[in-house]
Amino acid sequence: MKKVLVSAFGTAIAVASLITAPSASAAEVGTRDVTCDTWYTKTSPNVGYSKCTGMLPWPLEGAAVKLTCIDPHGNQWLVYGPRKGNGKTSSAKCSSDTNVGIYKVGVSRSRI
Repeated sequence: MKKVLVSAFGTAIAVASLITAPSASAAEVGTRDVTCDTWYTKTSPNVGYSKCTGMLPWPLEGAAVKLTCIDPHGNQWLVYGPRKGNGKTSSAKCSSDTNVGIYKVGVSRSRI
């Protein structure tokens, strides 16, 4: 009886290891070279942009511009542009108020 129990337990471990083992495509994702460029206009109202290349095909992976906005009182907040695919440009603006500017431009990447 013990042999059957040990054998069933061993089979269960083998099946679990197959389920949790990473696939080859998942390993390749970490080795890809993704390059993102960011820039913004220096005239009011400021608009920020980002464009990434080397990502997985849309809609599997995308990127959006991430702006840190600042007002004359030093208050800061985040604004995100729309998520775009490989080689496409995402854009956003902080406000139509000419006294509001862009403090920092970054990128927010995501995968499905």
